[in-house]
Amino acid sequence: MKSIFYIVSLFPISIVRFIVSSISKTGIYKLSNGYKVTLQNLKMSYKNLNQDELEKLASQSFIETLVSGYETIQSWSRPIHNSGKKIFRVENNFLLNKYINDGNGVAVIAIHNRSVDMLLKWINTKSETTTLYKKVKIKALDSFVKKQREGKRNKVYETNMNGVRKIFQAFKAGKTICIAADQVPQRGMGEYVKLFNNDAYTTTLASSMLYKTKKPGVFICLNSFGNNKLGITIKPTKKGIYKDSEYKLSLNKSIEELININPIDYSWEYKRYRRPPSGEDPYLDI
Repeated sequence: MKSIFYIVSLFPISIVRFIVSSISKTGIYKLSNGYKVTLQNLKMSYKNLNQDELEKLASQSFIETLVSGYETIQSWSRPIHNSGKKIFRVENNFLLNKYINDGNGVAVIAIHNRSVDMLLKWINTKSETTTLYKKVKIKALDSFVKKQREGKRNKVYETNMNGVRKIFQAFKAGKTICIAADQVPQRGMGEYVKLFNNDAYTTTLASSMLYKTKKPGVFICLNSFGNNKLGITIKPTKKGIYKDSEYKLSLNKSIEELININPIDYSWEYKRYRRPPSGEDPYLDI
């Protein structure tokens, strides 16, 4: 499977972007469920934008989602050091290095900006990691993705109660752990917390671990910066994440800041606001 992905991803990103952008001019993508969900999420998150601005942002985001999917395939099919070659700038790299070198454990909290797998491979050039992942529905692909994320010495656990125990144990033992904190958790494993002023069912795992252990954490994401260049943004956790009255909201505030760096990079096609505490599902008519 790795060889197939390598052959499929031989074209430069610039060519892929040109093809995707050209096809997008037909407007056919607007019929897709992914675009419709993206537009709905943007309407709920950026209420200050008018319809034309929202549609433009949704179109740009949809293009970047397809291009970042190609980036993921490239990441899967190439050696770990290749991911570093794609990154031309890293903001606050010293901060992550410091926490890793201290050896007391660090929580690396990511969001779904562009290729999560490329980002994880870059992190794994710095440190062995213990990571939670959402199982892929296609069995053969799930096995392949898990193997890619584990590499030689990394640990990967499915997002369930056993996986939560494993990652908490690793964190307490001074390991580097990686968590994507912007997906809707399983029922009973989250709470409603404001995200862009909407009630969003949110995982409390990362914020709870930091609050309880007082260990360090960073927020991280992958961004595009024009001319097909990629960069990594690392931000320190807010002080509120260590306070009883603030740690849950603090998580989503940091997520908002990362998304706002370049909103078109975020995976808006995910139904982030499903399971509302009251009222109708906002995606019911999509």
